Amino acid sequence: MSPFYDGSSRRTVLAFALTLVACVSLIVLLKLPGLIISMVIAIAAWLMVSAQPQSREHAALRTSIELSAEDLRDIMAQFQDFETSTDIDAIADRTLHRPALLDLETTDPDIEAFHFQYASAHRFLRRLPTRMSNPVLNTHQLEQLLAVTDQRAAELQESWLAARRAAFRLGPGYRNE
Repeated sequence: MSPFYDGSSRRTVLAFALTLVACVSLIVLLKLPGLIISMVIAIAAWLMVSAQPQSREHAALRTSIELSAEDLRDIMAQFQDFETSTDIDAIADRTLHRPALLDLETTDPDIEAFHFQYASAHRFLRRLPTRMSNPVLNTHQLEQLLAVTDQRAAELQESWLAARRAAFRLGPGYRNE
């Protein structure tokens, strides 16, 4: 069972089933007046389900999730810029000041943690559009997804800063120690 599941689709099916049973019972018992009452009930039920009063809230939550995902992408872009930029300052930073930050086999826990968080964030961002494209996500599920996205962005930012400090502390001669 998914951590984002809360059974709202089952409740909707149950509500429709009970409405259908009530409408059929009214038609059988009251004939023409039952048919008219059933039509009113069916229209009211359809309007209640399709109205989606939470659509603004859902749109706001989806926007917040996208903004948090953008924060993740920004942090990842900082590392990619550090890794591949041809700017003189970036080259000096990665060769003279923080070469350990590019070493995937370093034993420094902060740098290892950053590379783990970076890979995890990359996988998360690859799966996020699929989760967001689900049209039946309810408010609770979107809030959970926002919390997870915010947490990942904060952890990656913290890890990036700690890894940069650790790589600077190790300096260019970190392999000789």
